Amino acid sequence: MHHGNHQPIQRHCQVVLGVSAVVALVVGLAAHAQTLNPAQIKQIEEIALNIANQHNAKAMRDDMTVSSRATAKGRNVRFENVLRVKKGLSAAKLKEFSDETQREIVPKSCEVNAQNPAFDRGLNYTFVYTNTYGEKLAEFTVDKLVCRRIR
Repeated sequence: MHHGNHQPIQRHCQVVLGVSAVVALVVGLAAHAQTLNPAQIKQIEEIALNIANQHNAKAMRDDMTVSSRATAKGRNVRFENVLRVKKGLSAAKLKEFSDETQREIVPKSCEVNAQNPAFDRGLNYTFVYTNTYGEKLAEFTVDKLVCRRIR
């Protein structure tokens, strides 16, 4: 793992969060209704699908990122990132990678979605990182509860 080389993660973050910001501005949902009717749930599911499609349309690659694909299922957008990272990292290195990646992604995801009514209504993001050998490096979800905890 390159210490101090946060560029790939930051670039990844900008792509993911740029899409969220666009959606947050476009969506005109009435805020704070606790129980959602089927039409509202469908609307949020469509937003999730839209985020995934926008991400895939401009998915970035760089010296570390082989691919970055998003899929939407219900109100969750799952970002699957394949990175050029060596095989068989130790548990300590994996924890370090996961912690570092979450420190980078979680606050920015929360900031971008702070004014997003869909986020209040259950839109959430799962970030999955694997290496080119198919080994999982990290996986975490960002939702309203996670964002409340870091405030």
